Amino acid sequence: MRASIVLSRSDHSSMMVREYLVEVLGFEALRGGEVEVLAKGGLTAVVLRGLHLYTSVDELTSLQSDLLVVASTHRSEHGVKALTVHSTGNWTSEATHGGIPRRVSATHAGAMRVAFDALLEEAQSNRELHGWWVGLEVTHHGPYSPVPLIYVEFGGPEDARRDPAAAEAVAESCLRVLKSCERSNKGSIGVGGGHYAPTFTRAMRGRLYDVTHVLPKYCMPEGLELLKEAAASVHDGCRYLIIDWKGTPSHHRSVVARIAEELRVELVRL
Repeated sequence: MRASIVLSRSDHSSMMVREYLVEVLGFEALRGGEVEVLAKGGLTAVVLRGLHLYTSVDELTSLQSDLLVVASTHRSEHGVKALTVHSTGNWTSEATHGGIPRRVSATHAGAMRVAFDALLEEAQSNRELHGWWVGLEVTHHGPYSPVPLIYVEFGGPEDARRDPAAAEAVAESCLRVLKSCERSNKGSIGVGGGHYAPTFTRAMRGRLYDVTHVLPKYCMPEGLELLKEAAASVHDGCRYLIIDWKGTPSHHRSVVARIAEELRVELVRL
């Protein structure tokens, strides 16, 4: 599998990851222009001019990669310093931050697992990241991608979005995906709960499931109609449909159960 890190000149946090790759790890520019290509030892990063959220399908497919790992800033109104991983897409007819209304991107359960574990290790081993939260976010924002794509982010408040230790953690996490991503046999879709997906973050920490797309409560019922598309979008396969039981209205649970049966995947209640 040919995988690439995706960076953006319109995202300061993303460019901090570029700086780490070039200044610390010795990545070299192979090509400039609209899309800069950095490389070292068979590993590749591409730097886009525009903000990655709004990258078109044509632009993404032109990168000629089988897996795209986007290093991005993370913004939070709650002021929590965070390292996060998530898939992209829009569960509803609103697409205010890129992507296509009512479409979810291709994703990769094995990549989500590797990125999540790497962020945990970085946070636990670096004193400067003491107190940072590591977790999943639900599926949200663009771009829409037919190529498996995940986001790896750092930030929260303004100072956290400029933190060198966090930029290093995200860079190393992205590199880990490029070096060691494999197919997962525990690919899962999460349903229910809030934006920071505490139930599914615990599931990832417990290593029983490799969670990809997450449909939050606030995108129901419209998003329920996309669960089959979401399952089909998991490149290495979806085996489980997991319900956050308390975080899913009772009248939607039976819908999720029916969809799991139609998909012939195991329904898990957490």
